[in-house]
Amino acid sequence: MRYRRFGKTEIEIPVISCGGMRYQHKWDDIPWKDVPKAGQENIERTLAYALEKGINHIETARGYGSSEMQLGYALKQFPREAYILQTKVAPAETEKAFLKTFETSMNYLQVESVDLFSLHGLNNRKLIDMALRPGGSLETALKLKEEGRVKHVGFSTHAPTRQIIEIIESAAF
Repeated sequence: MRYRRFGKTEIEIPVISCGGMRYQHKWDDIPWKDVPKAGQENIERTLAYALEKGINHIETARGYGSSEMQLGYALKQFPREAYILQTKVAPAETEKAFLKTFETSMNYLQVESVDLFSLHGLNNRKLIDMALRPGGSLETALKLKEEGRVKHVGFSTHAPTRQIIEIIESAAF
């Protein structure tokens, strides 16, 4: 597997990632008992094969339904140092709401911290402003970094190029 330095971090990340958007039974939160055994076993086999091949970046998001919960159960069978874990949380109107969503992610993933944490979907002006404004979600994410709950903070987006450039030029990330 080939690896590249990830952004401004010192993390060497594989050029192929194990994205978790499809590692979910439903797009909603569901009870663990409602996850089909065969589907969960498929996730576990996929992760084992990916890790065996050096694909050790495991990515998910709070917005991916049951993905975090299912990955949380599956990843317990692997040593924590065997993978780079990333999740994403969308900006919120308040720090309290953002932290509640973050804690839900950590509980589902069954971890105390993640290696990479992204503000998810900075796709429009409202979400960009909620992230970057004074007291916004980015400030909250940086507090989580200071507390050791996340190692690195970034963002994800499908915004038009001009907005992506604006986010980058903010020097916030």
